[in-house]
Amino acid sequence: MMRRLATLVCLLAVAVPAHAADDDIRYNQFRLSAQQSESVSNDTMHVTLNTYAEMQDAAKLATRINGEMEWALNIAKQYPDVKVSTGSYQTWPVTRKEVTSAWRGQQDLILESKDTEKLGKLSARLQEKLKIKSMSFSVSDEKRMAVENRLIDAALDAFKQRADIIGKNLKASGYRFVDVNVGTSAQRPPVMYQARMASVSMEANDSVAVEGGESDIQVTVSGSVELQIP
Repeated sequence: MMRRLATLVCLLAVAVPAHAADDDIRYNQFRLSAQQSESVSNDTMHVTLNTYAEMQDAAKLATRINGEMEWALNIAKQYPDVKVSTGSYQTWPVTRKEVTSAWRGQQDLILESKDTEKLGKLSARLQEKLKIKSMSFSVSDEKRMAVENRLIDAALDAFKQRADIIGKNLKASGYRFVDVNVGTSAQRPPVMYQARMASVSMEANDSVAVEGGESDIQVTVSGSVELQIP
């Protein structure tokens, strides 16, 4: 009797994980993806300018950089539609033959606005003392989200259409979604810009010539479907 009981327990111990393993097996699954994209006009302009100087006296260097940045901030305040923030501030020694002969320093000024005309005029005006370090364009968050939502809807429809095509071709009686992933991305081409020389005089009504271009917004839907094949 004890031997028969021991044998039954062993059989149950083997049968339980084998049954669990069968539940984990998935049949007739196919991975597929669908994409939708749209070119959208950039509506936000970003400009980074900086003040740079080299002087023998570190204290005088700091005074000059701070003075030029304060001058730029006071002018930028006259443009309420432009977001203004200061960036990194750096100073470092100039060493010759292990002796510090001078100091260099710089600080960034970061500007952002949807009004490219005003930001272009402000950037040109600030070049009297600052130099343009970089310039780029992007799609604003609210505009990007509106486009993405529209593309997500279209991409999901395309994903379902591909599942229908696969199911029809393989003569499935139906299918179910195992998992679905939605991803978004936005790519914009780089903008090349060469700053005017500091020696060139700038008038108050001058403006940096810019063209915002477009960004490609893309939505990708990927996942797995399980076909019900007789």
